[in-house]
Amino acid sequence: MPSTGCVKAVKLLSSSGAYWRGDEHNKMLQRIYGISFPKASELEEYLQKLEEAKQRDHRKLGKELDLFFFDETAPGMAYWMPKGFKMMNLLIAFWRKEHEKRGYQEFSGPQLNSSELWKISGHWDHYKEDMFVLTDTDGKEQALKPMNCPNAIKIFASKLRSYKDLPMRFNDIDVIHRNEKSGQLNGLFRVRMFRQDDSHNFITEDQIGSEIKDIIEIAKYLYGIFGLEFELTLSTRPDDYMGEIELWDKAEENLKQVLGELCGEGQYRINEGDGAFYGPKIDIKMKDCLGREWQMGTVQVDFQLPLRFHLSYIDSNGEKKTPILIHRALFGSFERFIGIITEHFAGAFPIWLAPVQVKVMPISDAQAEYAKDVFEKLQEAGIRAELDDRQEKIGYKIREAQLQKIPYMLILGEKEAQSGSVGVRSRKQGDIGAMNLDEFIEKTKNEIENFER
Repeated sequence: MPSTGCVKAVKLLSSSGAYWRGDEHNKMLQRIYGISFPKASELEEYLQKLEEAKQRDHRKLGKELDLFFFDETAPGMAYWMPKGFKMMNLLIAFWRKEHEKRGYQEFSGPQLNSSELWKISGHWDHYKEDMFVLTDTDGKEQALKPMNCPNAIKIFASKLRSYKDLPMRFNDIDVIHRNEKSGQLNGLFRVRMFRQDDSHNFITEDQIGSEIKDIIEIAKYLYGIFGLEFELTLSTRPDDYMGEIELWDKAEENLKQVLGELCGEGQYRINEGDGAFYGPKIDIKMKDCLGREWQMGTVQVDFQLPLRFHLSYIDSNGEKKTPILIHRALFGSFERFIGIITEHFAGAFPIWLAPVQVKVMPISDAQAEYAKDVFEKLQEAGIRAELDDRQEKIGYKIREAQLQKIPYMLILGEKEAQSGSVGVRSRKQGDIGAMNLDEFIEKTKNEIENFER
C-alpha cells in the first residue's frame, strides 16, 4: 500500500504459529490474521457472514447431528456414523440412478497397484509425494491409488473395442487415498481417504464437444437439485506437463470452443497453468448460500494417457485408432460434497436426503402402544422414522428433534390416539395441526419422491 491511509475499517481475526519460510527446522513465529474494508458497513457485513459460517461449520454440525467425526488415530479419514452413512448411501444411489439413465457403466478396481502402473501413467514422476507407497512381501513397490484413471484404462483395454462402442463411460466410486500433509487437512474438505464420483469416458476426437456438453448438462441437473449455481473455468497447461505441446494446444482449443458455445465467447474465466499434468481441464466453481466459492467438479481432456497405455479401437475402415479420454468428477468427492451441502443447508437437509425424516413422540406412556403402531406404519411406507418413547417432557423431546433438524415431528396425545390421527410439527413451519395418519404418510411420500421436480 502506498500509505496506511488506505486502511479504513480493520478487524484482527486470529493468530497462529508458523515456521519461518515454512521449514519446521526454523524458529516458530507468530502469524496474525486481519481484514480491512473501505467502509465499516462492509466490515460489519463480512463479520456477520463469518459468524454465520462458524454456525454452519460442517465439522461442528457433523458431531451435533451424529453424522461423522475424525479421530487422531486416522488423520484425514472420517468415521461415518450410521446417520451420516445413510445420507452418503442416499446420495450415491441418486448419483447411480442418474448415470445409469445416461449410459454410464459402473466398475470397481484394485485399491493397491504396482508402481509399474503408476510409472506408465506418469503419476510416479508427477504425483508420487502425494501417494501412500509401500513394499509388499515380495519386495515389490506398491501404492494405494490416489486416482482411478489407470484402473478405468485397464477396464477399457481388457477387450477389443470398436468405434460403435464409443463413447464408453466407465464410472466408479472406489475409495482412494492421497497423502496430504497434516497441516492441509480440513474436515471433509481436505482428507486422505475419500470416494470420488469419478468417470472416465473414452471417445473419438469428433465426440469431444458433444460429450463435454452432455457432462455439463448432468452437472447443471445435479447441482440444480440442491439449489447450487456454478461457473466454468478453463485451466491450461502447467509447467510440469506431460506429452507433446501440439496435443496440449489441440486439447485447449477444443475446450475453448466448447466453453465459447456454452458460456459465450470470453464469458468464462481462464486459470493459466492450473491444468492436470496430462491435460487441460474445465473446473466447475460453485457458490453456496453465503456467496463462498468452492472448487467442485472437473472435466479434463486427455490425449496423453491413451497413448502411454497404447489404447486403441477399430474405426469404420477397420484400422486402429487411439481414443480420447475424458476424466470427469461432478461432486468432486462424496465426502467433500456432503461437507459443502452440510454448510449450505446449515444441517437442515432436504427431506429426501435427511437421515431421519420423521420423529414419533408420544406425550405419555398411555400413548406408547399407539406411537409404536404409527412408527411401524411409517417404516412400512418406506419413511425413515425414529421413535422417541423416553419418559421425558414433550417440550424437551420437541426441542431435541428441532436441534437434530428433523423435517417432521409427530406429537401423539390422548386425542390423537383415540382418533387415529397425528399432531404434525414441521421443522420449517412449526405446528401444522392434526392430520389423519394415512394422509400424512401420503403427503410425506409425495414430498420425498418428487424432490427432483
